[in-house]
Amino acid sequence: MSGKTFEGQLTRIGWEPGARPRPELVDDILDYHGRGGRRDIGPTLLGVAFGALLGLLLKGMALDGSPWGAGKGLFGDVIGAIALCGFLGAVLVAFLAALRAKTQPELLQFASINLLTLLIVYMV
Repeated sequence: MSGKTFEGQLTRIGWEPGARPRPELVDDILDYHGRGGRRDIGPTLLGVAFGALLGLLLKGMALDGSPWGAGKGLFGDVIGAIALCGFLGAVLVAFLAALRAKTQPELLQFASINLLTLLIVYMV
């Protein structure tokens, strides 16, 4: 009859107040659900580097005194085209990464930080 009440059930399973699960049990559950591994920092650093470079190139196109951009000759036109293609590529990779987030989380990690860094550098 002691198993019918809540306290009786706790007594039957041997639960103690303040008890914690074994670390092995927690690790097994996290590994089963795919969250046991740590995130790699490589895609984040690569995204920051490419985002900062593209943001700098885009910002230089808009500034008057920059060595590239409108009215600066062939060099300015080439750098401007690279910057615009890079921005378009960053947006396309972000959309692709959003579609493949479940299968390729590293791509989403790279694309999101890349686009964020690009916009921050361009706006500041």
